[in-house]
Amino acid sequence: MNRKILYFLTVLNVFLFSGINAQVAAPELRCVSVTSPTSTVLSWIIPPDPSNLFTQYQIWSSPIQTGPFAIIGTVNSYTQTSFTQSPTNADLQSQYYFVTTVSGTNTSVPSDTLRSIFVTFSNPNGVVSLNWNAMHTPLLPSSSLTYTVSREAPPGTWTTIYTGTKQNYKDTIVICKVYYNYKVEIADNSGCTSVSNIPGDTCYNIQAPNVLILDSVSVNPNGTTTMGWPPSSSTDVTSYIIYESAGGFLTPVDTIYGYNNTSFTYTLPSAGSGSEGYCIAAADSCGNYSIPSLTHNTMFLKTTYDLCSRTASLTWTAYSNLTKSVLRYDVYCSINGAAPVLVGTTGNTTFNHAALTPGFVYCYTIRVWNTDQSISASSNKACLTANGLPGPSYAYINSVSVNANKQVEVTFSADNSNPYKGSNIYKSEDGVHFTKVDFVASSTVTPLTYTDRDVSPTEKNYYYKIVIADNCDNPGVSSNISKTIVLSVSNDNDNVFYNNLSWDDYSSWSGGVNSYNIYRAVNGVFDPTPIGNVSALTRAYVDNVQDFVSAQGKFSYYVEAVEGSGNIYGFMDVAKSNPADAYVEVNVFVPNAFAPKGQNSIWLPIAQYVEKTDYKVMVFNRWGDKIFETHSDTEGWTGDATTDEVYVYLIEYKNARGEYIQLKGHLNVIR
Repeated sequence: MNRKILYFLTVLNVFLFSGINAQVAAPELRCVSVTSPTSTVLSWIIPPDPSNLFTQYQIWSSPIQTGPFAIIGTVNSYTQTSFTQSPTNADLQSQYYFVTTVSGTNTSVPSDTLRSIFVTFSNPNGVVSLNWNAMHTPLLPSSSLTYTVSREAPPGTWTTIYTGTKQNYKDTIVICKVYYNYKVEIADNSGCTSVSNIPGDTCYNIQAPNVLILDSVSVNPNGTTTMGWPPSSSTDVTSYIIYESAGGFLTPVDTIYGYNNTSFTYTLPSAGSGSEGYCIAAADSCGNYSIPSLTHNTMFLKTTYDLCSRTASLTWTAYSNLTKSVLRYDVYCSINGAAPVLVGTTGNTTFNHAALTPGFVYCYTIRVWNTDQSISASSNKACLTANGLPGPSYAYINSVSVNANKQVEVTFSADNSNPYKGSNIYKSEDGVHFTKVDFVASSTVTPLTYTDRDVSPTEKNYYYKIVIADNCDNPGVSSNISKTIVLSVSNDNDNVFYNNLSWDDYSSWSGGVNSYNIYRAVNGVFDPTPIGNVSALTRAYVDNVQDFVSAQGKFSYYVEAVEGSGNIYGFMDVAKSNPADAYVEVNVFVPNAFAPKGQNSIWLPIAQYVEKTDYKVMVFNRWGDKIFETHSDTEGWTGDATTDEVYVYLIEYKNARGEYIQLKGHLNVIR
C-alpha cells in the first residue's frame, strides 16, 4: 500500500478515536546532503505552531521509494532545522527521506519525500561517465533548476566542471593517470544545498585526441608549402605530426611541438611541379595519437601560351577538402615583377588571360576561397613570357601631303626584313583619339602610299599613324604620328597686288622641319620652282602679284615642308600643304570719250586680271546696231565712219572666280 495512504489512514483513525482536532504540520523538507561516507544531513523549514502543540519531529527513511519506511531518528526541539543520519548508506545507494511532526498523540501528514543524490561513476576509454538522480520529480518549486558538478584534484581542491539541467556528464581525462573525486550539488532558495555522495577512482587518459581540421595548404612564391590549423579541441595535446599523403600512403615529414603552434612551412616539397597532399594528426602527453585529418591537396597551376591570340591559358588542380567547400577561385597576375593584381574570378579550374603584350613577363597564382570567405589558400606561381611573331622592327610615316585633288597622301615605310600581314591606317582630328580607317597589305616595295579621300584638308588638320599587323593579325610596332599642314591665303583689301599666306607647322619627322618652300600657280599652272623659302619657325609669306595683271587674277599656292638632316632611318622627305587659292578682283578702266581725229584717236578699255578667252567688247549706235566688236584686250575702236556723237558700249568678261561680268556705258565721240 502507498506510504502516504497508509499514514493518512493512521492519522484519520487517530482523529476519529482520540477526539483531538489540533495538529502541527510536517516541516518542509528541502535538502539532503551526503556530508561524508558515514553521514547525511537533512534540512527543513519548521512548520507554524501557534498553539505550542509540537512534541517532536520523526525522520523516516527507506532505500526504495515504495518503502517500507522506518524511523531513523527524532528531533525534540521545535526550532531545530536539520538532522544528521550517521551511519548512513547514502554513499552506497540513493536513500529516500520524509519527516512528520508529532503533536501529543497525533502525527502529521508526511512532508515531501526527498531522495538523496547518488552519483554513479564509470571510466571507460578515458572518459568518466557520471549519472545521478533528481531529489524530487518534479523538482521542488523552491529548488534551483541547475546542477553543479565538481571535481576534486588535488585533494582538498574542488573545481566546477559543469553547470546545467542534465542529470549526466562525461569528463574526458586529459592526464595520463590521476585520481579524481566527483560530487553533484543543487541549491534551494531556503539557503541549504543538497550534495551527492562522492565517488572517485584512478582515471587514465586512454582516449585519442579529437581529429583535427586542417584549415588550408598554400604554396608560397618560393615553392615552399605552408599549412595552418586551429588548436586541437583536446587540451592535452602537446604536438602535431605533419604527414605527406601520396598514393594512399602517409609519410610523416615533421613534428611541431606546442599546443598553440598551429602552422608549418615545409621547405622540401616540389609543389611547383605537381599537386601535393598533406594531412595532420595530434598527439597528447600520454602518447595517444588522433586519427589524421582529411588530406588537403595543393593547387598545381600550369600555363600555356597561344602565339597568335596572345592568350595565356591557365589550368589547375581543384583544391580538395576545403572547410565549408569552395566558393570561387581568384586569378592574380604580376606583370614584369610588379605587385600581383586580380585579373579574374571563376568557379572552374580554367581561365584565359587575353591581350598580352609581347616581351612582357606574366606570373600567375590562384587563390581559393571557402563559402564564408574565412579561409583561403594559394597555388604555386607559374610564369611565362608573352612572345609575338617576329614582324617589322619599325614603322615610319615619311610624309603626309595634300595632293592637287585635295586628298591626303600618307607615305610610309616599314622594316620588311621579317614577314608581316600589313599596316593598319589610323586617323585622328585631335591627335589623341584615333580611328582605324583602312588596311594596306604588306609589300616588298617601300615606301607605300595610302590616299585618304574622306577629308577636308583646307578646313582642318588630320593626324595619322601606322600600326603594323603581324601574320596573326596582332598589332605590332607603331609609327610616329604625322599631321597635315593647313594653308590659308587671302588678298590684301588695301592693296590688291598682295596675297597673304599663313600656315601651321608640320609634324612630325625624325629629322624635324628644316624650312618651308612656297609654290605659286598663275592661270592654273604651278611653277616648279618655289617663289620663296622661309625658315622652320616662319609661318607666313606675302606674295606681290603686280607683275601678273595680264593674267586672269586667280593665284594658287601650296607650302612644302622640307625635312632636316638626322633622320634615324636615313630618310629626308617633303610634305605638301593643301592648295589654296587667292582671287584678285578685276579693275577695268573704260574711257568715256575719244577724238578719232585728235590726239586720243583710239578708244581702248584697259582691263587687269581678266580671263582673255572670254573677253568681248562691243559698240552700238543709237539704233542698236553693233558697229564694233573685239575679243582682244589690246584691240581698240578707231571710230571710223562715225556720224553720231554718243554711242553705247557693252563689255563682257569672266573674272578670276569664273563669274561672268557685264559693263555698260555711253561713249562720246569728239569731232
